[in-house]
Amino acid sequence: MIGLDVGSTTAKMVKIEDGEIKYRITETHNWKDLVKGCEEKDIISTGYFRHSVPHRASVTEITAAQFGVKHYYPDVDVIVDIGGQDTKVIDIRKNQFIINDKCSAGTGAFLEFVANYFKIDLKDLGSLHSRAKRIPQINNTCGVFAVSEMISQLVAGYSKEEVIAGMHYAFARRISFMIPEAKTIVLIGGAVKNEGMVCALRDILKKEILIPDEPQIVNALGALEYYSE
Repeated sequence: MIGLDVGSTTAKMVKIEDGEIKYRITETHNWKDLVKGCEEKDIISTGYFRHSVPHRASVTEITAAQFGVKHYYPDVDVIVDIGGQDTKVIDIRKNQFIINDKCSAGTGAFLEFVANYFKIDLKDLGSLHSRAKRIPQINNTCGVFAVSEMISQLVAGYSKEEVIAGMHYAFARRISFMIPEAKTIVLIGGAVKNEGMVCALRDILKKEILIPDEPQIVNALGALEYYSE
């Protein structure tokens, strides 16, 4: 049995062998590579395209996130799942959730937009952030106005690294408005691999933030664990 999370930009497959979690990650359009040799009855799907792939059963992303995170942190209060096209904040205590899916701001797509503007790899944003000596105040994270915000700060004399750090803080502020007061906050999703964004969010929230070793596979694991119960 495998858990298959087919998200808006990446696909993730998880299986458990001898108590060990094994996984593979690829781009969404290559999801078939993850299920070679698997029969439909062995696939539990979740994610943006969960109904578009063959499966025995499907699990919502909200449910998958809860089961996946609890594998690592049983006492979690709030889960923040930052995906490519939306961000979900799940309050386990109240069984409530909020989804930002109307605008790219506060999603992985926005970070990709910033990386594309500077013609760098998405994975390099975090290391560039760490070199910033100043953090410019950036107020607008709407994709339509983000370019003018970045250009304005560059013209004002801020470096590329500093503008990237400013964009991370603007991104983190937007997400922070969605997060309720909580003791235990867990971040998951591919965008969480961006250490600059996580650093900014920690600084804004002034809270301990927990992150699984591989935050991108948590929903695939959760789909598998939900069905296995």
